[in-house]
Amino acid sequence: MVVEVTEGHVAVGDAANLKALAVHAADRAHLSALGDLGHVAPSDGGADADHVWLSITGLKAAALATMAVSSDDERTEWAQAYDGMIGYAVSKGWTSPDGTRVRAHIEP
Repeated sequence: MVVEVTEGHVAVGDAANLKALAVHAADRAHLSALGDLGHVAPSDGGADADHVWLSITGLKAAALATMAVSSDDERTEWAQAYDGMIGYAVSKGWTSPDGTRVRAHIEP
């Protein structure tokens, strides 16, 4: 899954791919367009300098809105797989302490 960020626009793509999560932004200045979906990690030069913290529920809703699902069963199956992806992120320490956000790498 990828979150594409351009000046004033955010779109979720490749929502069926739950093996990867990244934020694509040609210009880091555009990341402010994420709004409630996420925020840039503090720029202290540490490990989080190239990451965005995305809302787990917001990302899930945005991704589902982009998918052409033909049935409730298909939607439920995808949602369970998404929850599995988040469970993996939890096991790696890639979620916020309160469990509401997941860390995603920023790619140009």
